[in-house]
Amino acid sequence: MSMSAAFLMLALGVFVVIHHTKSLENELINRMHIISEDVVDHKLYTLSPEKLKAFFISSKSYHKGSYQKYIQDIYFTYSDEKEKQNAYLSVVKPLPNGRYLYISSSSRYIKEEIKTLLLRLGIALVIALGIIIFGLLLLLHKLVAPLRCLVSYCNGKSTHLMECEGSYEVNSLRDAIVSLEKRNTILCKEKQDIFKEAAHEIKTPLAILKARLALFEQDEMDKESFISDTKEDIYRISNKLRELIFLKAIEFDILQSKKEVQMQSQCFMMQQLFRPILEKKDLKMVAHQQEDFTLYIHKEAIGRVMQAIFENIFMHTKNGTIIRTYIDARKKELQIVNEIGETSNEILFSSRIGSKLIERLSEKLEYEYTTVTKDKLFITTIVFKGKAPL
Repeated sequence: MSMSAAFLMLALGVFVVIHHTKSLENELINRMHIISEDVVDHKLYTLSPEKLKAFFISSKSYHKGSYQKYIQDIYFTYSDEKEKQNAYLSVVKPLPNGRYLYISSSSRYIKEEIKTLLLRLGIALVIALGIIIFGLLLLLHKLVAPLRCLVSYCNGKSTHLMECEGSYEVNSLRDAIVSLEKRNTILCKEKQDIFKEAAHEIKTPLAILKARLALFEQDEMDKESFISDTKEDIYRISNKLRELIFLKAIEFDILQSKKEVQMQSQCFMMQQLFRPILEKKDLKMVAHQQEDFTLYIHKEAIGRVMQAIFENIFMHTKNGTIIRTYIDARKKELQIVNEIGETSNEILFSSRIGSKLIERLSEKLEYEYTTVTKDKLFITTIVFKGKAPL
């Protein structure tokens, strides 16, 4: 910006100098025309060129006028014939005696005037540029101040983030920092809560296990009973931890933005994910759908829930049977029907996530979850209540 301003002022200065030079030249030529008229009117052409110049220098009328600054540089000559003007500044005047008067002048005065003008313009240019640069620095300082405020806050040197008021972009960045800070606070609290809840949930099973160890050490409990009961204790503790981790993972996923999820693709993804189990148990999945439907939901969170539901279904379905899925787009309903069988030996992370925990999450993820056992069939129904995006 400073360079542009300097270039503009320089171009303006060149224009002023050229215009002023032309103006001075025209003014000098006009003065010489007036002098030539005076020579004819006062019949001064009888004087020699030297005496003619001395007359004008000594004339009081020219002293009082504006001619004095020009007259020292003016020269007079006579000629019997009209010749081509070769001088830079000159005037030719026909005389009554048939001769021609030539008046010429040097450019000394014009050059001095231009030098004075250039000096003034240079001073004005420096002052103007100084003012412009100072103004730009003040403007830049004002524009950058909100960014400096944000940097200072991020470096821990300032605690007043809301004072960082600036342009729309700066305010958006400030709001993003505030949002990120709040989210980090929530995440830290979530991490603290999961350890508190885990400690609370496993406190009793650990106390029972500790008491059982004490009884075993005192030979008040036989080895077979100790091993059997200890396995039950470890099973309960691991289940509690598994449920807590699953629940907290869902709660973290709910903090993320909602996305569009197609139910048909979700079912297909589960089928692909658990293909080894389907093949091992000789299970087949058959889809019965009126048409597909799209959910606007927390994609990662509902994905975890669906994975837990399908894992339990796959693990508890009779070998060599068919799992049927029914999709009703009008009701936004997914129904899964399978034949009940023995539990598989495979243990997956979510395969022991209970129905109560899935029901507990239904309000947050806006769905209804029900299970029914009928004629050795296990029927799982999920109805989604979430609204479509605007």
